[in-house]
Amino acid sequence: MNRKIAAFFAVFALVGSAAFAQTATKYFVAHQGGYVGAATVSVGKSGVVAAASIEEWQGPGGWAENNSADGKAIVDGAVVRTPDPFANLTSTDPEIKGYMFYILNDPTGKGPGVWSQFTPGAKGFTRPARQYERDFEGLMSNPIRAAAYVKAAREDKLVNVKIDGTKVIVGKKASETVHYGAMNKADKNANYMPLTKDSIGYRYNYAAMLAFFKANPTADFAAAQLKKATIKLVEDKNVDAGANAADYVAATDDVYVVADAVTGATYSDFQHYSLELQTAYKMAIADQIVKF
Repeated sequence: MNRKIAAFFAVFALVGSAAFAQTATKYFVAHQGGYVGAATVSVGKSGVVAAASIEEWQGPGGWAENNSADGKAIVDGAVVRTPDPFANLTSTDPEIKGYMFYILNDPTGKGPGVWSQFTPGAKGFTRPARQYERDFEGLMSNPIRAAAYVKAAREDKLVNVKIDGTKVIVGKKASETVHYGAMNKADKNANYMPLTKDSIGYRYNYAAMLAFFKANPTADFAAAQLKKATIKLVEDKNVDAGANAADYVAATDDVYVVADAVTGATYSDFQHYSLELQTAYKMAIADQIVKF
């Protein structure tokens, strides 16, 4: 741990402050906007990281029900509903009040389209005139909305819907229509970015990143560099339930190195996720000092 932080906690304890283990979560839009992330860090009395995790919950494109004529694709007009503390609060319809609706807005039919806000009115729902200014990614940049989305995803309260005028017809849950095996791609049962002979895959990357962060929460992750290194995987079904570590046989890989320390992580979002975790770490320390 950084010496300045260690010294701070030593002084903090001496002056009789009620320092205690504290947890903080930093919400963020991830993976080009297709996911909503939550970086959670718990910090103990001495400033040591007691626990850390990253969740990446799929946005509508990852769980919307296929609505094409053949049932094999998502096309213009697909609609999903999410709990939202800011949405439609004046509505008297319990199927609308407190929910945000997103429609795949692709009027050209050429794809890939944008998941835009779909707003109820007196006679029906309408798409925004400027779809890119009211899209899912933009609205999820609000941390209150993002927190509500993550909570709903955890509780399996995200649903597909059909709209008939102003009537909302609730359909399948996200967990029933998800396209990548699990809503959270860090879940051990997810199949996003699988392990192959040339890649350790997402979940072993995730585990390596967390292990390095816990030991080095104050590292300069923005200065990380890629270098060729050998990776030795230890089989762990609690990390990736569907992968066999022995299938990875690459002699070397491009691995992130931070201040000459090999992290074991290879994926391109290593720096982004690590900095989100570091922000949550700072938030947890701040929460120990000031009760916000």
